[in-house]
Amino acid sequence: MSDLSVSVPLLRAAFWSLAPLLGAQGDPFLEVSSGAPDLGFVEPLLRRRLSPLGRAMLHCAGRVAEGLGPLPSVFASRHGEVARSLPILEDLARGLPSSPTQFSMNVHNAVAGVWSIVRQDPSPSVSLAAGPETFGMGLLEAFALHVADPTQPVLFVYADEPLPAPFAAFADREAPLHAVALLIGLPAAKRLVFEREPGGAGEPAPLPQSLQALQALHSGLPQGTWAEAGGTWRWAVD
Repeated sequence: MSDLSVSVPLLRAAFWSLAPLLGAQGDPFLEVSSGAPDLGFVEPLLRRRLSPLGRAMLHCAGRVAEGLGPLPSVFASRHGEVARSLPILEDLARGLPSSPTQFSMNVHNAVAGVWSIVRQDPSPSVSLAAGPETFGMGLLEAFALHVADPTQPVLFVYADEPLPAPFAAFADREAPLHAVALLIGLPAAKRLVFEREPGGAGEPAPLPQSLQALQALHSGLPQGTWAEAGGTWRWAVD
């Protein structure tokens, strides 16, 4: 990918984490919460099928999409429902059949599917994973949908959580359970600006990309570079 600079127009933003990560103060444009996710809009039968990751994603999505009609969406997660993958793999290793429920909710677009069912929304949806740059690439995909039709708001949802054992040995950084939803559209209340250059540091960045971008939204201040072997990113708010 060549150098790029993108200014993403935002209408609403919400962030949820299992434990407070951004602090209580900050720009009120970004709704920050922790504790039990608010899933009152999800019927109990579907709610019981959701993992902690799925609950976090739908909490944030529900906050920014409240009162709105159909929305194209992009759901992004580096690892997705990997916690559900482990028992499936363990069953296969023992020669046992996989649980249909576990399998159906294990696929990468499972949460997007639940969101569509809850809202009875047939709008197009993309589920995306792109390694350590998943947050930025997902945001770029959502922005592209907005550019294709600027009259239509687009929902972007991202979440990740710690890898379960034995996958934890492959983790390159701490990734606490957290989720963010951004409603992209006009007229913008804020603009999340990012720049990307190809190539970067060989060592993993200290923070997940999502948390550095959220720190920019939370504080309103430009952030230092975020670099991985794939690319170097800079985040700011306009």
